[in-house]
Amino acid sequence: MLEFSDQGYRYFPPKPNRWVEGAVRWLNKAFILPGKGHRISEVVVDNPEVVSAARAQAGKRLLFLPNHPTHSDPQIMTEVLRQMKTQGSFMAAYDVFLRGRFAAWCMQRMGCFSVDRDGSDRASMKEAVGILKSGKRSLVIFPEGNVYLMNDSVTPFLEGPAFIGLKAQKELGEETSVLAIPVSIKVTHLTDARPAVNQLLERLALKVGAEINQSTDVLVELVRLGLLAVQKVLSGLLRSLPEGAEHEHVFSTLRNVASEMIENLEDQLDIVPAEGEELTNRIRKVRRKVHSLRIADPPTLADFKARTLAAEAMVAYRLLTYPGDYLITNPTLDRMSETVEKILEDLRSEPLPPLAPRRALVRFGDPIDLVEERKNANDRSLVTTLTKRFESEVQTGVDHLNAENDCLGAELFRQ
Repeated sequence: MLEFSDQGYRYFPPKPNRWVEGAVRWLNKAFILPGKGHRISEVVVDNPEVVSAARAQAGKRLLFLPNHPTHSDPQIMTEVLRQMKTQGSFMAAYDVFLRGRFAAWCMQRMGCFSVDRDGSDRASMKEAVGILKSGKRSLVIFPEGNVYLMNDSVTPFLEGPAFIGLKAQKELGEETSVLAIPVSIKVTHLTDARPAVNQLLERLALKVGAEINQSTDVLVELVRLGLLAVQKVLSGLLRSLPEGAEHEHVFSTLRNVASEMIENLEDQLDIVPAEGEELTNRIRKVRRKVHSLRIADPPTLADFKARTLAAEAMVAYRLLTYPGDYLITNPTLDRMSETVEKILEDLRSEPLPPLAPRRALVRFGDPIDLVEERKNANDRSLVTTLTKRFESEVQTGVDHLNAENDCLGAELFRQ
């Protein structure tokens, strides 16, 4: 679920406590992961020897870079680090710390610290670099920045993690290495969750005021219901989908609508996009601008105007996250479940509980020695190059896990 916080930013520093960390790790394994909020029955690490070898080379100066396909990923990575006997700090969105004092207290004692994804957060960047330099704890950052509910497809990585790793390496010099480790996470259903997915489809139909046509192919029906959901969200912004949005062209239609919304927002906010700049980067700039205007003291924009712009930016961002071939090319139980959940979450603006017991599969990519990488290119160009490499390595790992996945979630939904 993609969401932004408009609460005023407050930095939450890490305050690691080994007793609290040990207790929370045990609770996470025994109760939190298998509980109704996650329903992760087991976390299986495919190649733990990679981390053992990396620690022998670089100690705890390890930068773990996992994909972010589910709401359970922080809990999964907490268990992974426990299995690897490695202490690690997490960079987490600051609004997570604002959800409750006790949760924030525990997160800080686990070594977590906050970051403002919509602003320039020097305190968070300094903390991240300092963790890698000190060598006392490893660092975990989710480069996708949001949960996209797409287990099998990695979305574009942000460049911040590569920048942090390279800056830490530059300040350390060449005597000690920081190793960046791509991490691939795949969460798959252990049991036949098709009845539960069908119930979600019925709930979606009810939400959009439609009935499911049992004689129609389920993929075609899902697209129809999804379009009705998008239309319902757009109507709240006094917008609508163009007439004649069909199955074959639905995803290009959504992208065109998002593009028009982004252009309108840029005009209102006096933002000039760079030539050829990707829509995702453009909407992030829009969101940062709206965010900064809204939390200004006193607010620069009237509250209604700010909320309207923020809502339009959020909808445009969500529309861009529906890839055209993700479900159609391989309509497995896992992908069908994710797609229905994503549509409902975007419609409701809140996460759904897991449908059935799941297994988390985790695979490490080859560690990338940032000392060696800095020898081959200047830091400015290397940030972009490394970011693309991180993304590619994680996708390769996801593909490997999928090829070996023998759980029911890998079966075609219609079987």
